[in-house]
Amino acid sequence: MDGGDVVVVTTTVRTATTDEQPKVLCLDYRTPVTTAASRARRIGAGCWRKRKAKARAAAAPVALPGLSGRGGPGQTGPDLLDDDQDGEDDLR
Repeated sequence: MDGGDVVVVTTTVRTATTDEQPKVLCLDYRTPVTTAASRARRIGAGCWRKRKAKARAAAAPVALPGLSGRGGPGQTGPDLLDDDQDGEDDLR
């Protein structure tokens, strides 16, 4: 190159659009998912909300054995919540 030649370098930056990305279908309903999080999970946003609600309902607190009711099976001794029989305090 002589001192007078000009070299022009151009670069093309391509951003992936949803048209260029491979189609990802929801595992539940086989409908296309569009958001990045849904594509990563392979589950659509609506299906994900339904799954989370179902999981929360399944993980709801359950009664422990012997603590399901007052005086239930597995409970030994007096109930601490019973009212005083004679109406007097035992703390004197």
